[in-house]
Amino acid sequence: MASRAPDPVPGLLTAAGAFRFAGAAALLVVACMPTLNPSPSPRTSAAPSPTSTPLSPPTAAPISISCTREAASAPALQGDPCPGAISAVELAVAPVRLPIDRIVIEPGPFYCDVIWPGVTTAPACFGTPVIPGQYMHAWVRFLRSDRIAAVMLGRDLPADLTVPAATPLPWNATLVTVEVPPAGWVMA
Repeated sequence: MASRAPDPVPGLLTAAGAFRFAGAAALLVVACMPTLNPSPSPRTSAAPSPTSTPLSPPTAAPISISCTREAASAPALQGDPCPGAISAVELAVAPVRLPIDRIVIEPGPFYCDVIWPGVTTAPACFGTPVIPGQYMHAWVRFLRSDRIAAVMLGRDLPADLTVPAATPLPWNATLVTVEVPPAGWVMA
């Protein structure tokens, strides 16, 4: 049985090991981070620079985007919600790792938890009041897939809705599902 030589300086090997571990962990985090293009507009610009990678492949057609805004009566929620909503939807569906073909964003939440409206009769339900401009919902169609992503969007409300926001309030997006929608459902 071979014996191990004692450490020449106690604690030095532990610090060096911790440094190597921290370096390896940092490399792993950087390697696992996706490169996202936060641009809310369709991908119709010139070729990307060598240091950037677009969200969709360069050979893909531009993304078709339809965003319907709701007239917000509260000054804090006024302004164009679409650029921020589009970015939030793109980030929410990024883990699906399929190129996006079409995004449709509409005002309001998924009322009564119906994510595929028009297929069946909506159930009777009573919810909390919704302030116009606080919620939106979206569907995302992908290239080379018959699955559709449903995404819900919401904003945290400021304490005073009567004061206009200096910048548009950010959207929080949640990926609800990615599935083949029921027969008869049509994406607007």
